[in-house]
Amino acid sequence: TVLLLNRSEVQSEFLSIAEKLSSSEPPQHSTLMLLLEHLYQATFGTRCDLDRLHPLLKSKPLEELSELYASAADAQEAAAASSDPALARERLQAVLRDIAGAASFPAITGEAQPRKLHPIPIPPARCYTYSWDQDNFGESGGL
Repeated sequence: TVLLLNRSEVQSEFLSIAEKLSSSEPPQHSTLMLLLEHLYQATFGTRCDLDRLHPLLKSKPLEELSELYASAADAQEAAAASSDPALARERLQAVLRDIAGAASFPAITGEAQPRKLHPIPIPPARCYTYSWDQDNFGESGGL
């Protein structure tokens, strides 16, 4: 969303909130944890024990989480490029199982476990602000 506002016409409370949103960003470690949890649950459903996976991800250093996520993202891209959805899913699951084994994640069982899926909150989108206080649309170099 892009808002073109004249600072003199906007309440200071709104500007304060917009500035806070544009300067805040969730820590990269938390974001990578969230993405990996979502990926494993989306791929394996209740066969993946997120209650055990979460603390293991939390204990990993940022560099290791980055490497794990990069490998998982590569596997997703390869699956998306495949013309055979069944084969793509099978390969993605195999690669994610290999990543899980190498990272000492909890075992992914072959059968669904009697547990519920976990809601995984998506962090709010990053907000970008730009201060604009001149009506220069008609001048060269403007929009």
